[in-house]
Amino acid sequence: AAVLIFVGVSSLRPREAIIVWRTGTTARVAMSATFLATLLLPVAAAVGAGLVVSLLLQLNRGALDVKLVRLVRDANGRIIESPAPTRLADHEVVVLSIYGSLLYAGARTLQTQLPDPADAVAPVVVLRLRGHTSLGSTFFAIGAAYAKQLEAVGGRLYLSGVDPLMVERFQRSHAIDLGDTVQVFEATEVLGESTGAALDDARAWVVAAAEPDGDPG
Repeated sequence: AAVLIFVGVSSLRPREAIIVWRTGTTARVAMSATFLATLLLPVAAAVGAGLVVSLLLQLNRGALDVKLVRLVRDANGRIIESPAPTRLADHEVVVLSIYGSLLYAGARTLQTQLPDPADAVAPVVVLRLRGHTSLGSTFFAIGAAYAKQLEAVGGRLYLSGVDPLMVERFQRSHAIDLGDTVQVFEATEVLGESTGAALDDARAWVVAAAEPDGDPG
């Protein structure tokens, strides 16, 4: 009994528990759930329950951390972040950058933040994906659906800053048709180069689409 009491007391680390508690709500819930499970369940089951709770909370946090911002250049040539628009305007080119994970529920959160192309004429969205080296099937499905929404109003979707390996996945998945509706620009070593090239191409396409006899294709 004395050995068990000694082991139990030695396993308590108040300092580390305080650090975890101060980290945030997710850490508090995970620690509390694991502690209660340890009291009520066998140790192996308690550890498993703690892992499941931590995973679910982390996935939920990943979905909440997704943020979509618009990139615009000011009079001094600086790139400024501003809130993403809720709707698109006629013949408008919008450059959007994404923060956060696009795996699992993160992609669904992105879907709710994308500007609505309905009632717009030939709008263009440049979606900057630099730094996103892992994209799940959910993102491919959402990207394909959004590209079709843009195509329905004569618009087009651009994907810039795409990792070369992800381009191969785009081609293999066949979920997104890399053609007239979706244009992909691979990431380069120069920051902003891929997005700049996509923006120039998009603006030229919009000008052609706005002309009476222009061929937007």
